[in-house]
Amino acid sequence: MNFKQKIIDNLPDLKLPDLTKKAEISVFLVHNSRDPEDYFFLFDFEEFVDRSNGGYFVRPVLRIFAGRDDFSRTKFAREFREVFAREFDRMRAELAEKKGKRGWLTWDFGLNSALDVIGGLVGNLVLAVALSVGRKVLGEISLPRLLVGKSGEAKLADEIDRTKGKVETALTEIEITIHPELYFHAYRDGHLGKISGMDRDAWPLPSYVRTHLQDEKSSSWW
Repeated sequence: MNFKQKIIDNLPDLKLPDLTKKAEISVFLVHNSRDPEDYFFLFDFEEFVDRSNGGYFVRPVLRIFAGRDDFSRTKFAREFREVFAREFDRMRAELAEKKGKRGWLTWDFGLNSALDVIGGLVGNLVLAVALSVGRKVLGEISLPRLLVGKSGEAKLADEIDRTKGKVETALTEIEITIHPELYFHAYRDGHLGKISGMDRDAWPLPSYVRTHLQDEKSSSWW
């Protein structure tokens, strides 16, 4: 069965599942220096994985903690989307050997080859759902548009590219929570910067975040 036929056969299923449970994904934006554009991400997928283990398509809820918020939101949106999708794929790959229905962790529309062609497909859809633009994504992937002109692979890739644009636009407006520990880390040379929107009652950073504050490399931990 060729790729296009597989798309045709699975198109009725190309829709977002019912999302009845929520799962928070905590993201820690860690600055390496006083340059506001010099940072990396630590993702905590633990709760998301735990809730998905029962086969649920959980509704992801993003909560982003940082030490400062004066960075470019456009640059942040692009980098965050790309890194999130990559790390989400890496997490899924590491859990792939564990069998059983696991919601987003095993969902691939039945289009395994599409994941190889496009990359980051499920991660971008998870972000779209978390940012409340998910319903527009697959609803706009229609049979006529997929079958006219370009190949099935190229047409689906175009649709996902449009999805990425919607996700990045939504990310430019997402709320950033200033965490006291990340604030002092960002300004660790002693010259403290402007404080805006700090959550002074925020829970202490998880121990693994403290361990990796100096890594300068985005990673997922759960």
